[in-house]
Amino acid sequence: MAQNEYDATPRELRNFALLQIVLTAGFLAVLFVMLGGTDAERPHWAVWVGLLAAVALGGILADRVWLSAEPLDPAADAEENRTAAVGVFAAQTVRKLLLCEAPMLIAVVVAFVTDSGGWPIAIAGLPGLIVMSFEIWPSLRNVSMTETMLNAEGAESDLIDSFV
Repeated sequence: MAQNEYDATPRELRNFALLQIVLTAGFLAVLFVMLGGTDAERPHWAVWVGLLAAVALGGILADRVWLSAEPLDPAADAEENRTAAVGVFAAQTVRKLLLCEAPMLIAVVVAFVTDSGGWPIAIAGLPGLIVMSFEIWPSLRNVSMTETMLNAEGAESDLIDSFV
């Protein structure tokens, strides 16, 4: 049976993803302005490379989260499998969120410990928000990859139909 299940509905997952995107963008915008924006000197190129590499690594790791789904039991009730599939997808969404937000939090720490103003937040924030939005939004791509893993042993999760 699938693990790390949450009790959630597709609508709740969409609302959760939207809320997290808006809150993260607002948080980064407030910190960017609070730290003076781009008034400070641009940081060294190594900071740029490090922060962008962290965003890329977070995106790569988040993109592989769907591989952790264990196949559902084909003998289980169809409605039970459907509910379990949405729960597994919810757990994966939370895991992806954490992996995508970590580089942005690193950028916030770098912004506070260096004299770079808001540059680190600008460097990692926009690409990080794009990656996070792509990974946590319950798009057809994200839902179908999880459904493929859940249906690997012949179960019918109907995960895509749950989100339509």
